[in-house]
Amino acid sequence: MKLMKVLIPAVALLIMAAACSSPAVTGIKVHIQNSEYQEAIHLADSVLAGPEADNPEVWYWRGRAYSMMRNWEGSAESFQMAYRLDPQMQQQISSYWPAFYNTATAYASEGRREEAVEMLETGKSIVPERPEFDQLLGQMALNAGDHEQALEYFETSLGLAREMIVTLQRSIANATDPVIAEQLQEQYDRTTASIVLSSYNAGAILKNFYLHTEDQAEASDYMDRAVDIYLKAIEADPSNADIMTGLAELYILSEQYDEALSIYDNALVAIENGVEEGWIPPEDADEMRAGVLLTRGFTLIEMERYEEGINELQECRATMGDTYQVLAMIGHAHFVMENYETSLETMKMLAEREGLTAEEYANAWYMIYANYIRLEKDTEALAAIQAAIQYQGDNADYWEYLAQTYSRLGRNAQAMEAMEQALELRGQ
Repeated sequence: MKLMKVLIPAVALLIMAAACSSPAVTGIKVHIQNSEYQEAIHLADSVLAGPEADNPEVWYWRGRAYSMMRNWEGSAESFQMAYRLDPQMQQQISSYWPAFYNTATAYASEGRREEAVEMLETGKSIVPERPEFDQLLGQMALNAGDHEQALEYFETSLGLAREMIVTLQRSIANATDPVIAEQLQEQYDRTTASIVLSSYNAGAILKNFYLHTEDQAEASDYMDRAVDIYLKAIEADPSNADIMTGLAELYILSEQYDEALSIYDNALVAIENGVEEGWIPPEDADEMRAGVLLTRGFTLIEMERYEEGINELQECRATMGDTYQVLAMIGHAHFVMENYETSLETMKMLAEREGLTAEEYANAWYMIYANYIRLEKDTEALAAIQAAIQYQGDNADYWEYLAQTYSRLGRNAQAMEAMEQALELRGQ
């Protein structure tokens, strides 16, 4: 899980509270003003150890001092106590929402999930308009395998972020101070990134629900919701290739291939624009472009535009190398085109690669077997399907193919044994 730290805007750091503060609070503020943060904390602690233990203002300024030192846990705990003692301090504390977020981020990274959730819920109660809290809660729920809860959090985060974007757009348009305008733009960019991340995760969850339901009405609803989320994310960030690729994959699942190709074309243009504008490094652009070409090539093959698909995959191969996905797709395309020798050569290359999973090796050897069968080379096909079984011995289909191959070779007793194994596995 990739987590980020959020800094408190500088404009909020030195705003002084009302002049009616106690002498102790005044002393703490003077220390902070002089950048003597540790001294401010020591003074606050000494005050809190006495009669002013329940003074929310002391807790508040203690939190301010900790925030200046980037000690997010100390800051969050201080603000949390100030809020409990005086809920009317909510507005003053709200500028320091990153303290709660960053503390929760640290807790989550350390595996302290319950504490992270509690800290995020505290942040939400004080600053309910921030989308970052629900986003991190969604990420934690997703990592825990609770997809329903994660989706709820991500959708809540999206709603908050979209409202915030509208407000920020208006504020940026009306800003006259360049410093304020720059800070607002930073908030806008961060909120846009939040929309993209929550949209990507929410869309992926809905896609997973779509793939695993047998109810057609439910499947249609999941697909429509996922597409709508991705389309709105593209409105927020028209150049995001990950979102475009996610949307294209949904179009492929619903067999809207032309729409998918259009999205891939837009993604490639967005990557080029990103390079020209300087926010995508050329080396990253090559990797991103290859990822788009990979799925675009797959789409073309699904559309039975095999030559075009292979060309896209070969271009992708120049950057990504001989990965399983690239070689498997190229080999499959040549097989469908009845270019069995070429497909065989590609799949052999794949079977010789190191580092594949057992399933990937099994699939590679199965495709080698299928090509040998088409070429009527039964002896070589037998060795290939046996190799596939070595990697995936519980695949009933492989045992049935083995039985058929034995039968063609006139080895009937072995054919019967293999078929019995296939039937036994199917019975399981």
